[in-house]
Amino acid sequence: LLGAWWSYEVLGWGGYWGWDPVENASLLPWLTGTAYLHSVMVQERRGMLRVWNLSLLCATFSLTILGTFLTRSGVVESVHAFSSGSIGPVLLGFFVLVAAVSIGLIGWRGDRLRSLGRIDSPVSREGAFLANNVVFAAFAFVVLLGTVFPLVVEATRGDTLSVGPPYFNRMTMPIGLVILLLMAVAPVLPWRKASGELLRDRLWWPSWIALGSLALAVVLGARGVAPLVAFGLGGFAAGSAGRQLALAARRQGWRGFVGRANGGMVVHLGTIVIGVALAASMSYVRQAELSLAEGDTATVAGHTVEHLGMRTRELDNRIELIAEVRVDGGQVYEPRLNRYRQSGQTIGTPSVRTGLGEDVMLAVVRAPTESDPTVGLRVVVQPLVTWLWIGGGVMAFGTVLSLFPGRRRNPLDPVSAPVPAGAVPEQGDAVDLPEPPAGAEPAPPVEPVEPAPSEAHR
Repeated sequence: LLGAWWSYEVLGWGGYWGWDPVENASLLPWLTGTAYLHSVMVQERRGMLRVWNLSLLCATFSLTILGTFLTRSGVVESVHAFSSGSIGPVLLGFFVLVAAVSIGLIGWRGDRLRSLGRIDSPVSREGAFLANNVVFAAFAFVVLLGTVFPLVVEATRGDTLSVGPPYFNRMTMPIGLVILLLMAVAPVLPWRKASGELLRDRLWWPSWIALGSLALAVVLGARGVAPLVAFGLGGFAAGSAGRQLALAARRQGWRGFVGRANGGMVVHLGTIVIGVALAASMSYVRQAELSLAEGDTATVAGHTVEHLGMRTRELDNRIELIAEVRVDGGQVYEPRLNRYRQSGQTIGTPSVRTGLGEDVMLAVVRAPTESDPTVGLRVVVQPLVTWLWIGGGVMAFGTVLSLFPGRRRNPLDPVSAPVPAGAVPEQGDAVDLPEPPAGAEPAPPVEPVEPAPSEAHR
């Protein structure tokens, strides 16, 4: 998110995310690490997925080394790359070593970590977390393939191949929609098994919120199947997370918002905000490149842009060519071109009028010359971009909440067992014993009974 903000506010290339190889290198370990944060809960409660969790940790570290190689070696041309040098082969060798040793050790000793338990039903929290991991793994594979494949082709055949945003957008959009669906369903599922009646009861209000979100988007002018599905699923997932937080607050007051589970629900809300903002800003972006002389005006997506003139400012390390542009007859914005003295590079810096509804970004793409006194100005109008940064702040706040100790959950028997009939409690389905009535005699302690070992245990 910080890199996206830098690209959008500082670089002036016209967007916050372009599926650049270095951007993808930072996304890959986030995907596998996020998958681990979900599947490790299954290990804590049921003792399962140990080998898979260890594999995710090794993959996350390996992808971090791969990202460092892409960023520091100079093998990719990117505005995000830091430098090129002789460290590239060392980083690549270290990545190969880490990946080979990790795979070898897991293959050699993985059997020692296997559990006797199994997933009782796909309609359970364990099943949802496993589906979550499959989706995140598919997401990582798609991004890794599109990022590394051109480098492999160039290294082996010498051909130059480019994999651009159309591939990534087409492949990742359905995966993102599935993630939103899982974020809506997984929090309300109990461990082991869920009945249809239980799901219908717990998803009642989230379903109505989803319909309301979809209707509101249509009223506001949203069109297109993919963004409308994203808005509906966003409302569905937000209603599910909000329901969990409301139940926790009703039972524990303000303490219901702290702890890993409820902090995670706040993180979910931030992720949903980002998902909806991505769908809106990428689906309904409008832009134009204008050639304006001093005093000229133009209209882009209902916004009036007036070029007031150019001025130059000289600094120690660069010369700034600044365009003064008035938007909608109000504030004057100053996008500029920076010509750096030492390197000779010319890099633009945009100027953005931000708003909760939409942003208007201005960027200078061509400076005036003696033969052509007009300035080339790119105007980009994107809705809900500000909500990307708001969603990131919500995610960070939820992370802080998850650092505080919450109510501890007792681990469940990893071996499949019958599920008691009746309603299943909320909040991770940990059973809280009722308080005895006032004046009642305390119940005598129950002596634990050691079960007879099974044939398998013998």
